[in-house]
Amino acid sequence: MDYVYIGLLMLLSYLLGSIPSGLILGKVFKKIDIREHGSKSTGATNTIRVLGIRLGIFAFLFDVLKGALVIAIVFLIGNPSLYIVSQYNITISAFYGLAAVLGHVFPVYIKFKGGKAVATSAGMILAIEPWVALGIMVVFITVFLTTRYVSLASTACAIGVLLFFIIRIFFEHPLYNFATRIMDLVIIAILGTIIFIKHKGNYQRLRDGTESKM
Repeated sequence: MDYVYIGLLMLLSYLLGSIPSGLILGKVFKKIDIREHGSKSTGATNTIRVLGIRLGIFAFLFDVLKGALVIAIVFLIGNPSLYIVSQYNITISAFYGLAAVLGHVFPVYIKFKGGKAVATSAGMILAIEPWVALGIMVVFITVFLTTRYVSLASTACAIGVLLFFIIRIFFEHPLYNFATRIMDLVIIAILGTIIFIKHKGNYQRLRDGTESKM
């Protein structure tokens, strides 16, 4: 029965992740479809470009929340069987975050064409490693203020997080055992791959010198 609840929570996380906040904000407040403007993404960066900083920040915060919400709910329920599985006591909280990110990138509500995974991935990391989330925020702000390229800042964060989770394997953790740390690294690698693939067009524009600065 516990695995049924886990499956339902995974589905809930995916469905929450699929909510296209930028698209909704554009239609409600500006009467426009942001998929027809800018990069045509429904993520926070394109929302800022198309709708402005205020609505863009709201979209960003909502996208972060999507990655963290179900993880937070599971921890608040306090039933270990909802997040610790198998004889190896693997903590699967990161899987809930992965489901939300997949929903954000491949949203069921809008024909599976969504955002670029950055903000929702940050929400997942915030829920499982808050200090790392703070660190990547500093990295993002530093790279962004230096270059004014959101794509470069996002890529730097993805690389930084991947390096952290590689190093994390080799050190004892008060919450996550070795098997969990291995699994989390695999999930982070999947998220990093998604982020790199979704930014492929940005990298081409950076090479061509046509990437828009924020």
